[in-house]
Amino acid sequence: MRIRGGAILIAFLLWAGSACSPSATALRSSTTYRVPATFADGLLVAIADLYGSPAGANHWDCVPSEAHPRPVILLHGILGNMADNLSGLSPMLANEGYCVFALNYGGDPLSIFGGVIDIRESAIKQFGPFVDSVLAATKAEQVDIVGHSEGSVMPRYWMRYGSSVASNGSPKVGHMIGVAPASQGALDAELAERLRTNEPFKSVQKALAENGCGACLQLMNGSEFMTSINGAGPFPGERFSGPAQPGVSYMMLATTWDNFVVPYRAGFIDHPQFKNQTVQQSCLIDHADHLSIVFDPVAYDLILNELDLDNPRPVRCVATEPAFTSVEQP
Repeated sequence: MRIRGGAILIAFLLWAGSACSPSATALRSSTTYRVPATFADGLLVAIADLYGSPAGANHWDCVPSEAHPRPVILLHGILGNMADNLSGLSPMLANEGYCVFALNYGGDPLSIFGGVIDIRESAIKQFGPFVDSVLAATKAEQVDIVGHSEGSVMPRYWMRYGSSVASNGSPKVGHMIGVAPASQGALDAELAERLRTNEPFKSVQKALAENGCGACLQLMNGSEFMTSINGAGPFPGERFSGPAQPGVSYMMLATTWDNFVVPYRAGFIDHPQFKNQTVQQSCLIDHADHLSIVFDPVAYDLILNELDLDNPRPVRCVATEPAFTSVEQP
């Protein structure tokens, strides 16, 4: 009886220990990740693991909460990757209770520079399957997307031409947010046309495309790619016409200090489903540029408010500095 009693006691203690131990999801929900304060700080964080996931991202056992039922997929821009480009957004969203996912797309797996190959290939062959994997893992009905720079246009190609509609007919995306978006291209339309047609720029662009940077040409205003996602159409293979997928909410969040998308208004789309705004509309002293906007508390609050429209929060006003020398656009 003494042996049996001891065995029962041990079994009880083991059961009690396991019952009282928090689950992996509970442990993660109680974890607070450090959010880099600046672009330079974020870069230092990324250097520790340039090929890895940013803090808070890609926990495939994450269960979306009732408050945040849609997992958020983060997308880097051209020549970036998820480690350096998303080292601020990812921990910030994870700290807010979101299931966060990110991927490196559009580049050689051994390179830290992504988003360079043909954007259409990145969208259909990489991003689309990733969305399906996130939906399957989390058992969510939709995802939300937050994309920086090229990451604001690549998913829109998949939404228009890929498998972006669920079997029940609803879109797989709830919210599409572009940060420092290149919605119509990175350059003024007139300048882009000059670069496309005049030497030596014409030959340089051709060489870039032939050597693996198809995205370099596609991200220019007036390119065939830009027409394919923004034009009225109809175009072969499209699921809908025009720039917006029915049932999806869009926000394009720009900065007047952008030093890559010039003019910054090229990030906007004139369509009823699109909300276009700058961080300066909420905070005049915010000098975030194309890179530092993804480390900007003003942008963070605006993104959070768009992801959770029913629970808006006051938007902070912080004098975020540009990552590089920048001049405010008129």
